[in-house]
Amino acid sequence: MDESITLLLQALTALGIGLLIGVERESHQQFITGQTHAQGNVEAAGVRTFALVCLSGNLLTLLPDQLSPWAVGLGLTFTGMISLLSYQRTSHGKRGDKGITTEVVLFISFILGALTGYGQLLLATTLAIIVLTLLHYKTILHRFSHSLSQLDIQQTIQFLIITLIILPLLPDRAFGPYEALNPRHIWLMIVLISGIGFTAYVTIKLLGERAGLGVTGILGGLVSSTAVTLALARVTRKSPENSSTCLLAIMLACGTMFPRVLILTLLFSLQTAAYLTMPVIAVSLFALAGSLFLWRMGGNKQTRLYKPTKNPLSLSMAVLFGLLYGAVLFFSHMAQFHFGEDGLFMVAGLSGITDVDAITLTISQMASETTLPQTAARTILLAAAVNSLVKLVIGVLLAHPKVRIKLAATLLPMVLIPALSIFLI
Repeated sequence: MDESITLLLQALTALGIGLLIGVERESHQQFITGQTHAQGNVEAAGVRTFALVCLSGNLLTLLPDQLSPWAVGLGLTFTGMISLLSYQRTSHGKRGDKGITTEVVLFISFILGALTGYGQLLLATTLAIIVLTLLHYKTILHRFSHSLSQLDIQQTIQFLIITLIILPLLPDRAFGPYEALNPRHIWLMIVLISGIGFTAYVTIKLLGERAGLGVTGILGGLVSSTAVTLALARVTRKSPENSSTCLLAIMLACGTMFPRVLILTLLFSLQTAAYLTMPVIAVSLFALAGSLFLWRMGGNKQTRLYKPTKNPLSLSMAVLFGLLYGAVLFFSHMAQFHFGEDGLFMVAGLSGITDVDAITLTISQMASETTLPQTAARTILLAAAVNSLVKLVIGVLLAHPKVRIKLAATLLPMVLIPALSIFLI
């Protein structure tokens, strides 16, 4: 490509980034003050200012090599001074935005423009999209920060610090009898499962009262479908009038477990996932049909009968899963070594009583190394069937007597479908 065309493309990219950010900021100022720049009553930087600042960052990189770094540095300093003066001016206004976000973004816009001048178009546009996202979703981000407790924040920070510091130090090789335990690999699995749970946990808190219990059921299933079943079965005992709503959430939470298992399996063994696909589709279709029926019966009420109480990133939950996963790893390798397939089925049945993720991750990885994919799929289905049976028993024991038959009808197919599939695949 001709150099002049390349330079023009870089300049236009800078101009486009500045215009987009400027439009967002001007729209925000209009929302805050009720005035537009055209009316002359808004003092903060607007679309033209952002476009010109971003473009100037690009143009200063075109100076000779001896001058360009100094020019960009001076331009950055000048933009910073303008931002400070702008903040001093607008912060004393009666109706303006008292925050410093607009001034900080003006400073960042100059940097993005300079990046385009240095040929970093992908980096500049990616950062611009991130900036625009942060600006546009201000309300949601504030709601998110307010929804988290101090304990949530503390636990999340502790988990991240320990992961970033300890993970690189953990040895990446197998230890112990049967060489079953890899410390770094175990912690990576903890991060994977905790991350999935935390994403759902945060989403539930973000949606708040706007989410029906059906949506909460799906997200709660990503955190812990057993916890959802236990909590909502108790609710039916106290509030039988909400039974349809609770059954809807329980069905969605328990049904979510199967696609989750399939996705985890896909990460490590495509062949095993292929065997699981049809049973998972069958359970998912049943859960979908049953959920639609319950929804038509008035199940999707805007109510907060359930919300997760434990942060999936808490160290206690992470360590607990790590111990469970390590134990399942060890006993699976030992059982396979001494008893073959029968040993794996025994471990799967016992593991499924408490958790499906640990055995799913373990068997999926063994399938990529030693275990046959068909055997691995049967083992995972057995664990899923046992886990669904445990939730069925818990639900029936805790639910209101009038709801027990409906709850059993809701969960029994999620036991039978994976159990029968063991003999069909």
